[in-house]
Parts: sequence; structure tokens; C-alpha cells
Amino acid sequence: MASMRSLKNDWLLDCYTDAVQLQLDPKFIRLLLNEIHRRLDDPVFRRTWFVLSGK
Repeated sequence: MASMRSLKNDWLLDCYTDAVQLQLDPKFIRLLLNEIHRRLDDPVFRRTWFVLSGK
């Protein structure tokens, strides 16, 4: 399986949004969310995530 780290930021966020909307397997959603949390050290990514998540 390809690493989540190889996903571009926008693809990761799109995948997460789609996975939640489609109510995909919670384990898959958790994998995406774990990768999102790993990337939150990047200020540009963090800003995008907070806009998307409404936080």
C-alpha cells in the first residue's frame, strides 16, 4: 500500500472529506485523520485544515 505521506495536501483533505461524507470504514477515516494530524506542523496545511474543518 502506498504511504499516506505521498498524498498531496489537497488530495489528503479531499479524501478525508469524501470519506466522511460517504461514511467509509472508520479505520480508513482514522488513517487519514492521523496523517492530517501529522501534517499540522506545517502552517499552510494547518490554516487550510482549520478552514475546512470549521475550527
